[in-house]
Amino acid sequence: MGLMEELRRFRVIDAHAHNWSLFADTAYLQACLDRFELKGIVMLSNLTGGYDPTPAQIAQSNEDTARLRDAVGARILPFCYVNAAYPDHALAQIEHWGGQGFCALKFWVSQHATDERTWAVTEAALARGWPVLYHSYYRPHGEAPPNEAPPLEIAELAKRFPTGQFIMAHMGAQFEHGLRAIEHCPNVAVDYAGSINENGAYQLGLDLLGPERVVFGTDLPGADYYVNVGRVLELAVEDDVKQMMLAGNIERILGLRVGSAPLPG
Repeated sequence: MGLMEELRRFRVIDAHAHNWSLFADTAYLQACLDRFELKGIVMLSNLTGGYDPTPAQIAQSNEDTARLRDAVGARILPFCYVNAAYPDHALAQIEHWGGQGFCALKFWVSQHATDERTWAVTEAALARGWPVLYHSYYRPHGEAPPNEAPPLEIAELAKRFPTGQFIMAHMGAQFEHGLRAIEHCPNVAVDYAGSINENGAYQLGLDLLGPERVVFGTDLPGADYYVNVGRVLELAVEDDVKQMMLAGNIERILGLRVGSAPLPG
């Protein structure tokens, strides 16, 4: 059985993608959704502005996400991108895009998860019922961006807001460290988006966290879709577990069934 033939047995949502590079082209994005037969794709940000994007760059990223959603349709699941270093602007973005069908918050590397400004922005998102996705990398070697949040900070944030729902992106990069950092935080799910994709990451996630806390994502367009989805298909687990990872968990976290109901405002 070929990969796409096997995939057709499942409903698939990519829970981690970006509105930059090739995906800035609505026709190309639509073609990818059709070719991969995706039921939905989370659109996070365009990463313009490097490690400390300005309010204008943040606003443009969210406007680009809205443009793609409006052009391509309901399969685009828009997350609101913010920089907590500018808390007033971040709060205004949440208020504005919350009224435009955006459904979650995205932090990248512009502010630590232990910063009080991050807490204020997180609180505003959670008050809307939004989950919070946080880019997180553990870098034992080499220089990290100055405000990048390692996995232990995500655990601390989740404990500060125990009723909120969080997604730690990339499993913290070094997946064993990342998974163990948030293992005892039941309100933190993980994705393993990106080109990191080492053997054993998804299985360890299932073993430590359980199937309800592991979410499929790719980091498209900067990563290979087939490699990422193949890591799920190759797992020696029941199909219902794969289905939870490939779509069910992100649907539950976002409070929707893609294609059957509008996103909450």
